[in-house]
Amino acid sequence: MRIDVLDAETLARVGWVKVWHSLYWDSPYYSEGSFTLEVRPTAENLQLLQEGRWLVRSDENPRIPMRICSRTNQNEDSNLVVSGYPATWLLTKRVSAVSIKNQPAEAAMRSLVSAAKPWPRLGLGTEYGFDTTFEKQTSGGTVFDYCQTIGQACDLGFRIVLDGKGSKKKLLFECFRPTFDPNHRYSPQWGNLLNAGWSFADTDYANVALVQGAGEGDERATVWVGDVNATGSDRREMYVDARDVQPEDGETSTSQSYLAKLADRGGEKLLAQLRTGSIEFDVDDDTLQVGDVLSASLPQLGYTAMVRVADIITQSEDSGTTRTIRLGTPSWHKT
Repeated sequence: MRIDVLDAETLARVGWVKVWHSLYWDSPYYSEGSFTLEVRPTAENLQLLQEGRWLVRSDENPRIPMRICSRTNQNEDSNLVVSGYPATWLLTKRVSAVSIKNQPAEAAMRSLVSAAKPWPRLGLGTEYGFDTTFEKQTSGGTVFDYCQTIGQACDLGFRIVLDGKGSKKKLLFECFRPTFDPNHRYSPQWGNLLNAGWSFADTDYANVALVQGAGEGDERATVWVGDVNATGSDRREMYVDARDVQPEDGETSTSQSYLAKLADRGGEKLLAQLRTGSIEFDVDDDTLQVGDVLSASLPQLGYTAMVRVADIITQSEDSGTTRTIRLGTPSWHKT
């Protein structure tokens, strides 16, 4: 692996780094990411590794530039340490006040980048036509904040890639969302799912709520919500005192609109009383890339899950190079 160093404005290669003391490189799906590079403080390195310049790994495809944002020699060996972020850092330096709601996620992010004040050689890349809609509402903040909020809500990654050669190099913003590859299946029985740890509990689980609102004694407004047809040990009840929810103008304690508000309160409380469970694991696969979707199964527990690669962290030191895969939140299902 070689790290090319590009000019801050023209993106022309001004040199490269092949030897370092340590390297930390975090490539994200829809979060911030970062890098840290520690090298000897030679005259060449001090001249080459300056704030604003871009670092690009020779082994990456697509090429995701990292911007040098800081450098220091305040360490035990007085080495030169430079650090920074993926090119999406540029979006933290552009702000907007527009309101985004019920819009196609990809189109919304692209419109925010397009409307921002220009940055040298930054433009829009390929539009893939993802049809996911951002149904919530967000407004006010950096363009990066907008994209992160929309991306996380819609499971849509975003990045800025280096495109072109020579004087035609550009920084292109694009959204991406890899689809599931059937070859990405993992299980302890195949030896590629490691260090599985899990915990489950139903101590506080409830699926039926008795909600009472305005009134006194037998006259209190009362509703049942949840899985009201459940019986026996499958039925777990809870009581909700919703006296703070009072009828509004024109309503009484028996109005359907008021009873619906009580039902909503009960539903909210039930959502906080779900069965709890967590399963954590590692996967052994050097071919996985950021955003890839994988299937994991734990036959001994009877669970399967789909999960996306959220980050890939490459760490390189004198002792060798390691690659750590950080997974998003799995969606587990009983088989």
